[in-house]
Amino acid sequence: MAKNHYPFQIDTEITVKKGDQIFLNRKRISLIKNIRYSGSILSASKTMKMSYQQAWTFIKEMNDLSPLPIVIRQRGGSNGGGAVITPYGLELIEKYMRMEQMQGEYLTSLNEILDTCFL
Repeated sequence: MAKNHYPFQIDTEITVKKGDQIFLNRKRISLIKNIRYSGSILSASKTMKMSYQQAWTFIKEMNDLSPLPIVIRQRGGSNGGGAVITPYGLELIEKYMRMEQMQGEYLTSLNEILDTCFL
């Protein structure tokens, strides 16, 4: 984005809803990404400084709203339990990041227009 010389800036966050319930937003995508890298809901929640209960609530809400599972918990065994992101979950991450990129490009143009208000 062009350097903004004025104190005003347009900023937004993409929130995908189903009805009035949040399906995806930046925080939920970050949670999914952290689970992908750590293989653990607990580890991902600690990385994000949120409780395990909050992380699990987000996962349950997303999975309940989704046409396909996003995160699948794996019960413990000799190596303990974990969680995996489904191919559909990986696709959601990719598409959300693309939407954020497109949004950023659009916000740049909006902020350039806003800058012209302060000549």
